[in-house]
Amino acid sequence: MNMNPQLMELLEMARNAQEGGCFLDSNLCDYVEKIKALNRADLKDPTKWPWRDQTNGYIKTLRMLVGHFPLVPPVATAVILNDDMQILLERRSDDGNWSIPGGIVGAGESVRECIIHDVDRETGLLATPENLHLFGELSGKAHNYPNGDIIYSVKIIYVVKHCSGELKTNYENLELQYFALSSIPDKVSGSTRKIVASLLDRFDEVSGW
Repeated sequence: MNMNPQLMELLEMARNAQEGGCFLDSNLCDYVEKIKALNRADLKDPTKWPWRDQTNGYIKTLRMLVGHFPLVPPVATAVILNDDMQILLERRSDDGNWSIPGGIVGAGESVRECIIHDVDRETGLLATPENLHLFGELSGKAHNYPNGDIIYSVKIIYVVKHCSGELKTNYENLELQYFALSSIPDKVSGSTRKIVASLLDRFDEVSGW
């Protein structure tokens, strides 16, 4: 058994009520079946988790269990710089703000693997491990998503240089554009603004990477 025994007892009561003629809506029935599947799953092997998909299946699973309750996930953040030391920003499709690409590190995935995967998925660019440079971390502040989700992310920041490929948006962003570090857009996320300030402070160091 993987799940809380009291939760499983409650779900068993719901199932018995359904069999006894008490109506449960389709969403609740679907929730019961998903929890039962998770309870039976081999959680030591992420590839065998129920309803796993290629777009944040791990976080979607957690959100199904805890709703909007604040989470503290590790986030791999990709500071993509071109040869002119301009930074690539994406205009998010959920709130319209400009921010730095990145994503939550999945179970069984290294931070570097997450960076490479998310750079490809969100921007269409190809990065290699040799092009990644650990820059720092950023943590402690809440991010409130438009749908009500709350996270206190621990951002692990990598500078990514010399990418190949062509820029291509996906469902997570509306636009991709390079900006000079001294002239980023006004409507930019707070964490992105802090990272850009650190880049300017360490400009000579980073430009030599």
